[in-house]
This record gives sequence, C-alpha cells and structure tokens, in this order.
Amino acid sequence: MNTSLTSIKDIYNTPKADVHSHLHLSGTRVLLKKYYPDADLVFPKSYDGLPGMIDFIYGHLNTIMQKGKDVECFMEMAIIAAIEDNITLLEASVDVGLARFFDNSIDHVIGIVAKLKAKYDSRIDFKPDIGVNKDLDLEKIYSDGVKCIKSGVFSNIDFYGKEDKQDLKPFVKFYNMARDYNLKTKVHIGEFSDCNTIENTINQLQPNEIQHGIRAVDSKKVMDLILKHNIRLNICPESNVALGAVNSLKEHPIKQLFNYGINVTVSTDDLLLFNTTVSKQFEDLYNEDVFNLDEINTIRLNGF
Repeated sequence: MNTSLTSIKDIYNTPKADVHSHLHLSGTRVLLKKYYPDADLVFPKSYDGLPGMIDFIYGHLNTIMQKGKDVECFMEMAIIAAIEDNITLLEASVDVGLARFFDNSIDHVIGIVAKLKAKYDSRIDFKPDIGVNKDLDLEKIYSDGVKCIKSGVFSNIDFYGKEDKQDLKPFVKFYNMARDYNLKTKVHIGEFSDCNTIENTINQLQPNEIQHGIRAVDSKKVMDLILKHNIRLNICPESNVALGAVNSLKEHPIKQLFNYGINVTVSTDDLLLFNTTVSKQFEDLYNEDVFNLDEINTIRLNGF
C-alpha cells in the first residue's frame, strides 16, 4: 500500500481508491460497447453544467439503460472498470431512485448490490454508498433510505442534487440514523455553490466527507472548519472541468486545498460520462505540474 512512485506511469499498476463515484454511471465506454454493441452514443467533451449532464443522461444514455437488467449491467461494468484501473477500494453510490427500474422495489436494488458485493469480494473491496438525491420525495427518501441503512449491505450515505438554497433540516435525522448504524456520511456540496453552503452543511449534517467541496478554497474560515472536523474532500478534477466548475486542471483549487493541509482524494465521479480513470487523472495532474510524485502518492494513500 505504501509503495512509492518512481515515475508517473507507476500509478497505473499501483493500488488506488475511488471514493466518489456513482455506480450506474461509472463503467467505461469500451465496456459499454462490449455489452451494448449496437449503442450509438456520442459523448460530448464537456457538458453545460449539471443541467447539461442530466439532459444527456435522460435524453441519450437512458435510451440504452431502460430496464432493470440494464441497470444491473451498468453497475457491474463500473466494478469491472474499477478493477481494470487497479482500484482496490471502491466507494460508489447506488441511487435509491433506481428502484423505479424494478417496479419501485428498493429490496430488489439492495439484493442486486449484495449480489455484486459477493461476486467480486475476492477482487475488490466494494463499499457502496446509499445515494440520495435531495429533491426526491421526502417520504420516499426515508422509506427506501432507511431500508438501505438497516440492510447491512451499505457502508456509507451520500446526498447530492441542488447545492444552493437547499433546506437541510429534513435530512438531519437521516444522517443521525446513518451514524447510529455506523455508516460513514458524505454529502455533495461546494462544487457549484459557494463556501457558505459548505459551512452550513458541515454545521447541520456533520459529514465525515464532502464530495467536491472545492469552493472551500475561497474562505480561510471554511478551510479551518474542515480541518477542525477532519473532513476529507473527495475531489473529481476532470469532472469539475468538464462541467465548467473549473476552467482547467492547471487552475484547479485542489493544490491550494492540499497545501492548506486538507485531506483530499482524487476520484472519478462518473467515469462513463467523463471518460477518465483515477490513474489518468493523477497522470494529467502530474503532467500539468499541479502535483509532484510524492504529493500524488500522498493523495493516493489518502483514499485509504
């Protein structure tokens, strides 16, 4: 695990963690073509923010992922893709909203995740998140989400969706319950919202980790709050660029956050959409002179 890197190419054969991804969107395009040879999708190089990405998913990707068996296949592709990149720890969210593909049966979704965990147990440490869109009906969040918490199948929770002007009070009970069941807590915030939303989220939900959180760089107070609570930021640099949250890797605030002493990781977000692995992102960050080899190895180890 503590292997040092003698060249950036070593990163491809070195164990890594991917701790911020969405399982049904994290296969590779090569695997998609293998399992769906007739699929004729043209992926854009960038998206017009989150709305543009969502439009592409619903307008194009979901012409392929139409049934429950497709969702299961997409999930399995993600695990295979992670193994191919020497990911030995995978924390990926399984959206509770995917129950709509299984006659609204969250039990069916839980069963599929349990089956995939068992199938790949000897090849990867797969610790799935309970993925929740904050815009989902609150009653549905609690009915299906609590079943997931109590199932013993999931290791973490992760809430995402609208970042700004979102009332978080309805979710405090859910986070408390997750902690009662010893699940690690994550939340998406601070990619498209300002540093104040990060502060508010920390104070209300008290997450162990933040997905993205890059706008913390705009406030010493918020960065100090992150350090005080020992919160890890699971950052997806290429995703941030493709969605327009950051202009380029060279300008990405991940280096400033790292230099401030914040525990950061590099993850994929949605490998299928952004077409870049953890290894490739490390290589790109190195080639752009954002990080040196020792720093990249430190960030790699942070994932574990």
